[in-house]
Amino acid sequence: MNKRLLIIGPKGCGSHIIAQAIEQTKKPIRKVANLLYTKKTMLVPSQYLESPWMHKHIIALQQEAYQALFLLPLQATKKSYPPNFAQAFRIPIVGVITYKPSDYSEEKRAQARCLLKEIGIKKQQMFVDLTDEQALIDFEQAMNHE
Repeated sequence: MNKRLLIIGPKGCGSHIIAQAIEQTKKPIRKVANLLYTKKTMLVPSQYLESPWMHKHIIALQQEAYQALFLLPLQATKKSYPPNFAQAFRIPIVGVITYKPSDYSEEKRAQARCLLKEIGIKKQQMFVDLTDEQALIDFEQAMNHE
């Protein structure tokens, strides 16, 4: 079975942009209401994260993944993940804070890092500018070489 990169995130986190970078394609990845398998990724719809009864299904997906990305938009105002959610996973987890330059501030950056710690991600944290093509290429290379 081909293991994939599991991408989880709330609405507006840029999961499709991240998946497109990982897939190394210019073609937009379609948005669907259910789990989307691509060649290298599995995209979890934001609705799964918003519904507490779907969390067990997200956790079960780790069986088909070699690593998980927990995406968090820098401008997030509400907590989308349950506390210590990352502790339920036995695969490597990377916390990815996504942003657009217009949303960026050091205060928001510090708040987002604290939110990742509440989720249970203390060490593996990355920041990705969703509008910077080179940043997305660098991110893809980092993910494919881990």
